[in-house]
Amino acid sequence: MALAGAELHEQPAFASKIVRRLPIGAVVHARQTLASREVQRIGAGLTLPGNWIKVTTPAYTGYVFSADLTARRPAVKKSRSGRTYIDLLGAQKSQRTEQRLVAAGPQNRPGEYATTDVMEYANGTYTTTAFDGCFDHEYAFRQLALSEVYHHMVSHYAGYDGKKLMLPQLVSRKGNVYTFTCGLDGGDATQELRLTVHKNGTLVISSYDCT
Repeated sequence: MALAGAELHEQPAFASKIVRRLPIGAVVHARQTLASREVQRIGAGLTLPGNWIKVTTPAYTGYVFSADLTARRPAVKKSRSGRTYIDLLGAQKSQRTEQRLVAAGPQNRPGEYATTDVMEYANGTYTTTAFDGCFDHEYAFRQLALSEVYHHMVSHYAGYDGKKLMLPQLVSRKGNVYTFTCGLDGGDATQELRLTVHKNGTLVISSYDCT
């Protein structure tokens, strides 16, 4: 599920030779799980724990760190720029729209309505609120591991600079809130891309953008 390709190593260690990169959405067969104390480092303050998985493909056998894999069947989609990405929300279960009146701004200006769409999926909830040309987005996951939510975020907020793939980069951490840069796929106006780890186990991706 790694957007840039999961590294297939010759031996179960990050220091081992990389045989190749498995493309996003590729199906592999897990043959053996090897416990590991290694972690995948995303940036200062964020690491993804995991184990080494011995996998086979029609052409290769090697080891992939489990933080780059998922046992779920993610939806494989195409962005507007033609980039392949994954979606781990699962099957949609319901959708509803809510409106609330926002207090007026300048004197004599009438109040305006903020519209919120709430979409429930098998693995989480996607909420988007639109008001005055700006949008708040939130993905709340209750059943996925940190590595799965991280890769969902990377898939949705990456983009291309010419032909170069631009992945979100971790820029800061405050407590359990991680702030990232954003890629370019229609998201160059995106601000405040965050991944929050709540104490109850809920993992939330949130962002804000204006047109």
